[in-house]
Amino acid sequence: MATKSLPAYLQQVLRHHVDESQLTHDDELQQIIDRLSQLNGKVESLKNKIKQNRLKNTDS
Repeated sequence: MATKSLPAYLQQVLRHHVDESQLTHDDELQQIIDRLSQLNGKVESLKNKIKQNRLKNTDS
């Protein structure tokens, strides 16, 4: 089972709080969600590079 990165988890928590009306979805929140999304993309990219490097090292 794949685990979520911290940025993805934080996005999920923020959306939950918006759904529960504990937060208002405004411009500031959208900027935070956008930045978390960008960070999550970078984290996923690095995770994939690490996996590829591990495969290369086991094949050698």
